[in-house]
Amino acid sequence: MERLAARLARKLHRGQVDKAGKDYFEGHLSTVGNNGADWKEKTVGFLHDAAEDTGHTVGGIVGMLRAMVSDSCEEICHRPSEDDWNEITEALELMNSRTAPDRQAYIERFRGHGLAIRVKLTDMRHNMDLSRIPHPTPNDLARLERYRKEYAALEGMLASLERR
Repeated sequence: MERLAARLARKLHRGQVDKAGKDYFEGHLSTVGNNGADWKEKTVGFLHDAAEDTGHTVGGIVGMLRAMVSDSCEEICHRPSEDDWNEITEALELMNSRTAPDRQAYIERFRGHGLAIRVKLTDMRHNMDLSRIPHPTPNDLARLERYRKEYAALEGMLASLERR
């Protein structure tokens, strides 16, 4: 499943570059996807920016992935259940910051959704690694400080979920 998500992400983000000028799939998405702890985290990790950075909706992206799964049953070890598809769709919806009124509301809406929180934490760990940017600017440093606060808030949300 995650291999299909990676293939789709590579296709959707073709021609895009990250802040360091590297291919966006190779420079960021592959790191987030490959660092997922299970197939769902990997799937969402590869596709977490697709609705935000391409002309596709989450529904369209999930539809493309479902079609790939249907056409490639020999490439995956199992078929996701409807509950799995719903969880993946919800996580991808939450990851799209363009649908939130502001950054605080964006981070707060992750509360209660473990899959989305875990992928966002992986995404932020990679984004906070300024060693991948040759010459960090004051904007990069300010973004890093904002990310550190948001990361701590997400860690608290995840810890609260895990205590239940």
